[in-house]
Amino acid sequence: MKTTCSNCFRINDRLPQRYCKSCHAAYMRKTRPSHSELGPVAKLRANARAYANTYLRRGKLKREPCFVCQSTSSQMHHPDYSRPLEVMWLCRPCHMEMHPHPGRKKGPG
Repeated sequence: MKTTCSNCFRINDRLPQRYCKSCHAAYMRKTRPSHSELGPVAKLRANARAYANTYLRRGKLKREPCFVCQSTSSQMHHPDYSRPLEVMWLCRPCHMEMHPHPGRKKGPG
């Protein structure tokens, strides 16, 4: 495994990632659109995530097991972005099943 950043060639502090933290941050600042550049649906999604994450950090929203398979490693799914605190807890594989994507490969099985 390469232990130096592929961009600046300094010690990589984010292994197994290719880029160090500062190079990754610079890349994200350059390429990720700002909130004002997002479309209306994307803004609604971003606001719902931020609102729910704030409540999660404050302890007013509690992490639960996956709604489908009861896995303890779960993430938030918003069925309705206009209601940011109404979340369904899903593990990553179950969450990906909820969001079919034509270019994404299905898992084994």
